[in-house]
Amino acid sequence: MKNWRLWLGLLVSAFFIWVALRQVKDWQAFFNSFRQVRLWVLVPTFVSYAVVMLTRAWRWDYIMKSQVKVKFSSSLIGLIIGYMANNILPLRAGELFRAVVVSRREKQGFSPIFASVVVERIFDSLAILVFLAVVLLALPFPEQYADWKTRLRATGMFALFFALGLMVFLYLLYFYQEPLLKLADLLLKPFGRKLRELGVRELSKFSSGLVILGKPSRMSVVMLQSFLVWLVNLVPIWFVGLGFGARFSFMGVLFLLCIGGFSAAIPAAPGFWGTFHYITSKGVLFLGTLGPEKALSLAIILHAFYYFPTLLVGLALLWREGYSLFEIERQAEKADSEQARSK
Repeated sequence: MKNWRLWLGLLVSAFFIWVALRQVKDWQAFFNSFRQVRLWVLVPTFVSYAVVMLTRAWRWDYIMKSQVKVKFSSSLIGLIIGYMANNILPLRAGELFRAVVVSRREKQGFSPIFASVVVERIFDSLAILVFLAVVLLALPFPEQYADWKTRLRATGMFALFFALGLMVFLYLLYFYQEPLLKLADLLLKPFGRKLRELGVRELSKFSSGLVILGKPSRMSVVMLQSFLVWLVNLVPIWFVGLGFGARFSFMGVLFLLCIGGFSAAIPAAPGFWGTFHYITSKGVLFLGTLGPEKALSLAIILHAFYYFPTLLVGLALLWREGYSLFEIERQAEKADSEQARSK
């Protein structure tokens, strides 16, 4: 099954790379655009991306410390190794990797640490949904896309209400875990035993992740941290845009951040190859700031800033910690299967 999913992801990435390259009309201009990038943007882009990783580690560290005692250095190292693994392994295996790394470094149980990763992803999804709603409601639409305005504004309203509903649901699930699990079991009965058990089991995982925060006020703190994490992510995009001579507005950068985040949800090859490039380049074209050649070049450079520093630093940390990639993978699979059997 895993091999089947891997090959499907590779095919999806190959397709998106193909359609991304098809939009290039002038290959000379495409290659020249890389040579014309203002090199001074490299330094602030690297620095800003380092701040992004520190901010993410700070949030994860805060979530974990509601249940286990960990050092910030372990949180940061585990996060980077996990992101590195996501870049080269299928099925977002890095989420398990970072839980295993921190568990080994701090001699703590795997389950509460992995539950903290689940919490982090819940709040990431909620934050990007709120930002998407803001973008669709407030982004000035280029004249050539004016006929999309009404539909996208309506989508923005739906996203906003859905995000607010999800926030309410999180608090209800925190306070009324058992009644909601029983209600889910009742509602899923018509769909058969297997689907019912799967749905209740996944909702139980979801709720146990929330409970590790300890008290509702911590949920509010994590929500604010999640907004900050994504806002810090705007800075590398803005600097790369400057490198290509594009001065994106705040809403424009937020729009590119949102669609880049959603490109990661498409089941493609590890590292979001192809999906990120195509969707981001289309987003730049939508904003009307650059032509198709520079838009794709910008997407390639931005992806490289996300991908290669994390890959190289993550591999270096893996080596420094004395870990083997295959050893961590075996431990992650073992921990995941043990956790599944315990449910």
